[in-house]
Amino acid sequence: MLHHQLDITLKPDEGRLFVADRISLPDGARARYLEVVLNAGLQIVATNAKAVSPYGIAEGNRRRYRFTLDPLADTLSISYEGTPQAPRRSAPQAMPGVVLDSASVYLDGAGAWYPLTGEHPVTAELTVHHPPGWQSISQGARLEGTTTTTRWRSEEPQEEIYLLAAPYRFYSKPGPHAEAQVFLRTSDDPLAQRFLDITDRYLDLYSRLIGPYPYPKFAVVENRWETGYGMPSFTLLGSRVMRLPFILTSSYPHEILHNWWGNGVYPDYASGNWSEGLTSYLADHLIQEQQGRSADYRRSILQKYADYVASESDFPLREFRARHDGASQAVGYGKTLMFFHMLRRNLGDTAFRTGLRRLYRDYRYRSAGFEEIRRVFEAVSGRPLAAMFHQWVERVGAPAIVLGEPQVRDLQQKGFRLEGELRQSHADTPYRLRVPVAVTVADSDTAVWSIVELDSASTRFAITLPSRPLRIDIDPRFDLFRRLAPEELPPSLGQVFGAANLTVVVPSGASAEERDAYLLLVAQWRRQFPGIRTQEDILPLPENGGIWVLGKTNRHAASQLKRISAQFPVELGPKLKLGEEVLTEKDLSLVLTLRRSAVSTLAYLQVGSVAAVPGLARKLPHYGKYSYLAFAGDDAVNVTKGQWPVHASPLTLQLTDEKHERGKLPAEAPLIE
Repeated sequence: MLHHQLDITLKPDEGRLFVADRISLPDGARARYLEVVLNAGLQIVATNAKAVSPYGIAEGNRRRYRFTLDPLADTLSISYEGTPQAPRRSAPQAMPGVVLDSASVYLDGAGAWYPLTGEHPVTAELTVHHPPGWQSISQGARLEGTTTTTRWRSEEPQEEIYLLAAPYRFYSKPGPHAEAQVFLRTSDDPLAQRFLDITDRYLDLYSRLIGPYPYPKFAVVENRWETGYGMPSFTLLGSRVMRLPFILTSSYPHEILHNWWGNGVYPDYASGNWSEGLTSYLADHLIQEQQGRSADYRRSILQKYADYVASESDFPLREFRARHDGASQAVGYGKTLMFFHMLRRNLGDTAFRTGLRRLYRDYRYRSAGFEEIRRVFEAVSGRPLAAMFHQWVERVGAPAIVLGEPQVRDLQQKGFRLEGELRQSHADTPYRLRVPVAVTVADSDTAVWSIVELDSASTRFAITLPSRPLRIDIDPRFDLFRRLAPEELPPSLGQVFGAANLTVVVPSGASAEERDAYLLLVAQWRRQFPGIRTQEDILPLPENGGIWVLGKTNRHAASQLKRISAQFPVELGPKLKLGEEVLTEKDLSLVLTLRRSAVSTLAYLQVGSVAAVPGLARKLPHYGKYSYLAFAGDDAVNVTKGQWPVHASPLTLQLTDEKHERGKLPAEAPLIE
């Protein structure tokens, strides 16, 4: 392990920095040469090495150097200065890879702003000299801070070293697990206090569930770009993001938890990034579980997979590195989340919690892949898990389940027997599945809960019941990762945005101002959905793919609204009625969806104010699971959202001539309160 002792002077107005780095070599690792990589915009001005020379070919924003060391040397000192060049990113980013200007500083390992040796992990101590009134942030502990200097120490092994700085307002609050810190670009005491107060709650929750928090502080840092990044011991949130009303119970605990998974135990990216899925499961899913809404959340995960992932865009979990579109998020986050949920259901909560603690204990500050995770959970459960890990980590795709027509047999004085068949309808090798089955019976409010082992193309099952069965539901809580049947899915924006062919139909009779706004919307969406195309409303609608019909003057608007109103509770008029909700806000913008066929879903957008279009363009791709939405005013503030009801599922069958509501399912406790 290498240790960096960095003395840094930032000159933001000049876009320059000056650094003196004293690298301590690990015991027993002294060598005649040390090769390092440094940003190509930085020039070495001094070193204690016997010689230094360029080595190899410059790569992007980096140059390689070879330092010739004294055989007895245990340190290498390097001084350098300059303007670091931004790295090339492999995926679109919301901010540059290097920032060093009069407004802020952001530097990470990809920017090679400090000498990279290829030795991981590293520890570091930073003394940062910055303009008066600025604050700097790095991982680890804040040792001291003045108006012009801040010192940070990271004794925990790290994969890279971060340095941020800006004229921040600094807030802090000590806690039993770590110090909570907030860095804001402008003073906002109530906002800072909300983050300070809730930080310790999450640190306590995850310390009890997994193990001790691995860092001396957790900081919330406001970013001038709209990001949601998690770094070791801090998170970088955009100004608008951190002020969203739901952030404290959604993205914020997710970023805190990354200090256990991702920045505490490092994923072995070569074998698949599991940390995003596990973090989502223990943050986003756990919060929904604590509120009794976990089944709805899992349904939305499966819906996103169905909406965005086609066979050509699917891939195995072992190939996931980071998300770059809806399909990669649905697999890398969603499928991985469901994998850990199924692992928990297989092993039980006690063994699952024990496995989480063992994984964290054994691999803190180390890399672990799916293979290491498998061995940990096998050890704590005493059960072989190779087959389960192989089918979910190595295979592409998802199973599809079909329920055959069941039969009811009256056993006279011994109750009833329900016999049926489950089939896997996908074409490739069958999965090994433990399928939950709920049977609603007469004379009981509670359904009978069973597990059917489905490990072949089809399996017969028989369930003995105390009274006459009235209804059967397969996987009613969405506990399995599977491809949902179309009848299980409401029409949604995700089906429109996730379609292989996406068409935006522009009204030919729109005013010049409205038309320009629509074309701006299309241009903004095209960055995320490059295959999008436009057409005038004088042409017929396409037969397949996702379709946006824009504007109430659109020639297709009346006919599509008529179809929507015939199927769903929508009333358009002076007052807008969606279901039982009446909306009276001025300048309402409305989004309604309709499944036209098995291969086409349409979305209708009616804009209340042309000024709202930029906000709608930015926001609508984030509402993928919803069937309808309404936004108020020029700022496009969401005032309602929801999903159209799903009236029938092929995995639910009534067993008598009457229609019966599903019986109550067995109560389930959250993984941790």
